Amino acid sequence: MIIKGKEYKINRETSVVSEWDKVYCNLLKKILKEGELFENRTGIDTLSIEGVAFKLDAGKEFPILESKKVAIKNALSEMLWIYQAQSNDVSWLKERANNIWNEWEVDKDGIYRTYEPKGEYDPTREVTVYDLDGNPKLDEEGNVMTAKSKIEGKTIKTAKYFGLEYAGTIGTAYGWITNKFKRPQYVLHQLKHNPHDRRMVISLWQDEYLKTAVLPSCVWSSEWKVKDGKLHAFVHQRSADTPLGLPFNVSQYAILQAMFAKVSGLEVGNLNWSIMDAHIYVNQIDGIKLELERFKKMRAWEKIIKKETDEELEARYLALKERESILEEKAKTSKQAEKMLKEKREQIMIFELMITKEKPILELADKDDFFSFDNSVNNDKEYLEKNITGNEDIKVSRYKSAPFIKMPIAQ
Repeated sequence: MIIKGKEYKINRETSVVSEWDKVYCNLLKKILKEGELFENRTGIDTLSIEGVAFKLDAGKEFPILESKKVAIKNALSEMLWIYQAQSNDVSWLKERANNIWNEWEVDKDGIYRTYEPKGEYDPTREVTVYDLDGNPKLDEEGNVMTAKSKIEGKTIKTAKYFGLEYAGTIGTAYGWITNKFKRPQYVLHQLKHNPHDRRMVISLWQDEYLKTAVLPSCVWSSEWKVKDGKLHAFVHQRSADTPLGLPFNVSQYAILQAMFAKVSGLEVGNLNWSIMDAHIYVNQIDGIKLELERFKKMRAWEKIIKKETDEELEARYLALKERESILEEKAKTSKQAEKMLKEKREQIMIFELMITKEKPILELADKDDFFSFDNSVNNDKEYLEKNITGNEDIKVSRYKSAPFIKMPIAQ
């Protein structure tokens, strides 16, 4: 079959919806259907369910969503920041063109700001700066400190003084904790020397340091078990921004699991996941509905591809493209045809994805030391077209997906 000038042989073993897409999209549907509406600290209500658990065979299928694009380059560098660099310094990420923690960074004056999630931008608003005990912070002259927005287009909501020692960081969270307690080092040592140890636990939740953490860890704990030569991971998440955070987290921990297994001479086993509160923000619902429509189309095409012959599929595809051409002409003068054209292109895009996609593969350099994996990122555009992680030692190949869906993130 010729698609966009390239010939593809239909492979019915890969023209299927991934297990992770099934688990993830069914979770989204469950939250939309059963989720309870809650107010929360962000100012954007959530639909939430509790007690979610799932298991993925990460050795059989690398879990990365195909119903929308996952920014795997940033997911990888964030994971390495926490577990390998063991850092809370936001500049480490910025140097790798990863800006996902910028809004949570304590500024050079030791102040952390939160911003209003909605409403008109007010650059003149000034708020009182509070200390970590909730009291107004006084400057050297005894005056109450105030702060304004430092992000163009965003109105300041609150300001908290963490101290100059935390400037440029996210406080005592994530990589600060791994560096302080060295639990990854402990687990890696045990995997090589005492693989049946039942104390192979990495906790990112330490009560003593929560007050000075800008954002206490959402994925807060992992446990590791070796059975029949395979490394199984058990990951626990207190709070999951399901549309944005969870796809990142699952792919991250699948890579971490594979790296731990690689340096320990083990195969990759199951990735077991539990979530206390799985939620979606109400301003993400439109994006979720789009993704679920894609998922529905993917499941429908999966059945058609399995049932029909190559000749029938090719004829179906040509008919779709012919209909697209007709609608392109009509859309020049008709809003209704324009809407139909958009829907037809979405249908064609999903069909092309299902026909051309392959099984994504995680490829790791041959290392026996976790900390010797390269953690640099090559952000050259041409290089990233060939290697989407931007990393020579840790690659994800054969990854194809539907386009990225932009959704708001809550601070």
